[in-house]
Amino acid sequence: MLDTDYVIKKAISYGADEVSALYVEREMKQTRFSNSKLDIMLNYQENVLSLFLSKGRRTLFTTLRNFKDIDSSLQNIVKILNNMPENKDFVGLNTKKQSYRSHQPDGSLMNLEDLNYLTRRAIEGAQEKGAKRVAGVIYHFVENISISTNYNSAMDKNTGLFFSVRAFNEYGYPGQSAFHTSKHELLNDFDPYFVGEEAADYALLMETPKEGNEGRYDVLFHPLCFGSLISYSAPMASAYSVETGMSFFTDTLGKKIGSEEFNLYDDPTMESGVGYRLFDDEGTETKRVPIIEKGVVKTYLHNFSTASRQGVETTGNAGIINPQPWQPVMGNGRRSFDEMIGDMKRGLFIVNTWYTRFQDYRNGDFSTIPRDGIFLVQDGEIVESWKGIRISDNLPRIFSAIKEVSAERVQVKWWDEVMPSLIPYVLVENVNITKAR
Repeated sequence: MLDTDYVIKKAISYGADEVSALYVEREMKQTRFSNSKLDIMLNYQENVLSLFLSKGRRTLFTTLRNFKDIDSSLQNIVKILNNMPENKDFVGLNTKKQSYRSHQPDGSLMNLEDLNYLTRRAIEGAQEKGAKRVAGVIYHFVENISISTNYNSAMDKNTGLFFSVRAFNEYGYPGQSAFHTSKHELLNDFDPYFVGEEAADYALLMETPKEGNEGRYDVLFHPLCFGSLISYSAPMASAYSVETGMSFFTDTLGKKIGSEEFNLYDDPTMESGVGYRLFDDEGTETKRVPIIEKGVVKTYLHNFSTASRQGVETTGNAGIINPQPWQPVMGNGRRSFDEMIGDMKRGLFIVNTWYTRFQDYRNGDFSTIPRDGIFLVQDGEIVESWKGIRISDNLPRIFSAIKEVSAERVQVKWWDEVMPSLIPYVLVENVNITKAR
């Protein structure tokens, strides 16, 4: 384990004023499978030192992966720092002494060895539901994390498991399911077998999709699909994004931008998720941060610099330049998914989406392409599947049109589209559906 306190002392001795050294030592296991067979097993380790240095208003951020001559590397980095332009937005690192909560990672999950078994379970679950082909990936990680600044130092250890399963029907159309956990107990409810079953359920419902029709529809979003929208929205609650005008949260503090049913938090303290963080990149202890409650914007995400500029306290979300969410969590509702879809007169149920792009970050105008299950619902029943549609709408309007969220929530993570999140099923009224041309 690299001594981050040593890194701080050496960098200061070479002329830096303030330094943050975040070192992550991560062991990863991965299995990939396709055509219902295991393709490859990988074991690898990565060690990364993320360095932030300042001298006056001059700042520099870099990463190191080779530590054989750390002294020479630090000396060269400080020389580069001396020639950097001034960063007028930088105030400093958090000087407040931190007291960190205790955290003990799940021992059973840390010692997990047999990913083959989990892979077989995912394949079996999909096949026994009737899938013709199954593909996916399972990751397991154990990481040791150390941070030091001029003012604080801490260490932590995390572990986690996340997997994604795609099942294909006889016509080659897929269904998708994904999950993440840092607690082995959750595997009782979300065993890869059941994730495979869910993917196969959607694949079989797809049959041969028809071309969808444009118009405005009530849409019931799967947690995976709405998790994607949240994963694009939560980073825009960053105070830096707000200050630069690249966010629909600009000038919304204390204002209503969603329905009463919409509650959104950043919760890195939720130990069951792989987005758990004990401290941020400045060494500030993290906490549960209310972003939106009952549709009203409660706070922006802050590091020490953005908080100082706005006269508030840091929320423990550094990114030293741009604050970031760690693990978005939505509040849940009262009724189940089955009750919600059973009451739909005419609308769509959408499982997943990708290629989300913004036409206007400031206003929140976006489009995204649904995939892995688009179903037309009439009188509470799925009557056909669709393809070739696009959601073209506005995020504040989507949030304001949330009619209901489900009692059940799912820990979802998928690729770079969905960050580790806890999301319910979400019913939104009058969503604008266009054709993907």
